[in-house]
Amino acid sequence: MFMSRVLRAVDHPYITGKGGRAANNSTPMQGLTMKSIKHHKALQPLFAIIGGGMVFVAAYIVRLAAFTTDVNWSKVKDPADTYGYYDGKQFKFLNPAGIDYSKAGLDRPKYTE
Repeated sequence: MFMSRVLRAVDHPYITGKGGRAANNSTPMQGLTMKSIKHHKALQPLFAIIGGGMVFVAAYIVRLAAFTTDVNWSKVKDPADTYGYYDGKQFKFLNPAGIDYSKAGLDRPKYTE
């Protein structure tokens, strides 16, 4: 408690004066406000590309969490019900070879029988 009182009582020009750490930490960095983005034309494509990349990464993470067999959101105790959900369904995102997945997985032996 004593140490925190001492640190809050610091009134040195290096901390609170003009150009000090307190003033520098309260203003946003250059390039992070709309005014500075409009001024620096070279940063605009950078922000667009990075923002687009972040959107695609977020969409891919949502796809992985929702549509893969690695993540199980159901509370079914029998694993055959859980993993059998994808039998006869296309699991891949793209299918450039045109493979028919309607019969995929149906020829596997059933371990419960």
